[in-house]
Amino acid sequence: MGSEGQNLELKSRDADWDAVFAEVNCWRGACMHHFSTVEMAVTETLLALSVAAPKSENIRLRQLIGQRFEDLASTIGPGGPFSKEGYAAFTVLSEYRARQEAFRALLCHGAIKVTVDQGGQWTLVIRSLSIRSRQAERGLAVLERIDAHARLNALKSEGQKLTSLLGQLRKILPI
Repeated sequence: MGSEGQNLELKSRDADWDAVFAEVNCWRGACMHHFSTVEMAVTETLLALSVAAPKSENIRLRQLIGQRFEDLASTIGPGGPFSKEGYAAFTVLSEYRARQEAFRALLCHGAIKVTVDQGGQWTLVIRSLSIRSRQAERGLAVLERIDAHARLNALKSEGQKLTSLLGQLRKILPI
């Protein structure tokens, strides 16, 4: 190995791994916080809708969060018993799910490897394995530090917008 290769190897070994892992874990924790906030708002809204619904309507209240997103979408979406009241929230819910649902699954269930470049900037390599139609489905995402922080900011903004609209929906329900 030439002297240039040795210098790169030394820089990688000299990285402050404690600080890198602390920042990565802080970022991941912030993402989890924003996911949890949205999940709480979705659940609170479903519970409020189930109380406010006419006896003839059956609002589903299932256990898994993906199922609750589905239940809320069918309740406030077109043809749902609260489609008029929930129109604005349904649109934002649909957008949130399209942009964030796969990212949530990847972040919550993926195996993360951290690398550091010679400038000291971290990159995440996230691998996932799921089963779709009885077949293994492998996923891979690579996020550089700057992109990860941009993703967190988008998650925060979209989550705040959705939780706000769901809160407004709960306030107008006849409970």
